[in-house]
Amino acid sequence: MDGLIVVNKPKGMTSHDVVVQVRRITGERSAGHTGTLDPDATGVLVVCMGRATRLSRFMMDMPKEYDAEIVFGISTDTADASGRVRARNDSFELPKEAVFSAFQRFVGHIEQVPPMVSAVRHKGKRLYELAREGITVEREPRRVTIYGIEPISPLDWPESVTLGSRGSVRVACSKGTYVRTLCEDICKSLRLEGHMGALERTMSSGFRLEEAYTLEQLSEAATAGRLDTCVRPVVEGVRGMPRCVVSEDEARHVRHGARIRSDEGRITPACDRSDYIALLRADGSLAAVGEVRLIDGREWIQPRVVF
Repeated sequence: MDGLIVVNKPKGMTSHDVVVQVRRITGERSAGHTGTLDPDATGVLVVCMGRATRLSRFMMDMPKEYDAEIVFGISTDTADASGRVRARNDSFELPKEAVFSAFQRFVGHIEQVPPMVSAVRHKGKRLYELAREGITVEREPRRVTIYGIEPISPLDWPESVTLGSRGSVRVACSKGTYVRTLCEDICKSLRLEGHMGALERTMSSGFRLEEAYTLEQLSEAATAGRLDTCVRPVVEGVRGMPRCVVSEDEARHVRHGARIRSDEGRITPACDRSDYIALLRADGSLAAVGEVRLIDGREWIQPRVVF
């Protein structure tokens, strides 16, 4: 089975657990996701199957959006609600407008130190493995991009933020962003303790939450013999990329790894944050994913993955 299934991941399951369930439901053994969600997080997890797995590495690079809850005045050793309380501010009161203003300090390119509960490797071991052993190590900061942070339902926020106050934000960001760290750093910028109370991914790899199916819905569709209605074609995996329509002759060249000319006006921008270009046949099917390369003063599209 070739295609994509957009899953609404439930709380309490790992991303790998979800992929295993999708394999069981669809009978497709070749499957993988396009970006890990923590077990406590919910929301969009795109699963690629069959030939669509070739697109996973490109889809992982696309921007993501999250709805996150910030808890003010209390920090934990994991920077989220699953950790043990590390410190608290017993007495403070801050207007919510001051918190909203702090969000803008984090928009753009920022440096983040990966949390100890992340999957980053240190001398061959995952940080979360070391954390389970009670070991903390120095981590190098990583550069990520925050495209926007805004409060969700500002009127629902408390007028004054005090110990234990909660407020939700919508975050648009690049891959590799740790939203729990972002929540913690926002609080630190206000000279407060804080952590992430909950996290839901609302957009990933170009797909939004309203397009996602629960595992129960997928199982029901499979039982009813209509699972195909839940599977999206391979070409939808490049929905956020700039596009270039190629002739059949060019498609044959691309299939053998040959580059083609990138003439002016030929590429249609669909997402200016993508470094890749989808090469489409006239019938709308996907011929390849490529990159623009400057060779001898002229622009060419070099295929990276062909279909």
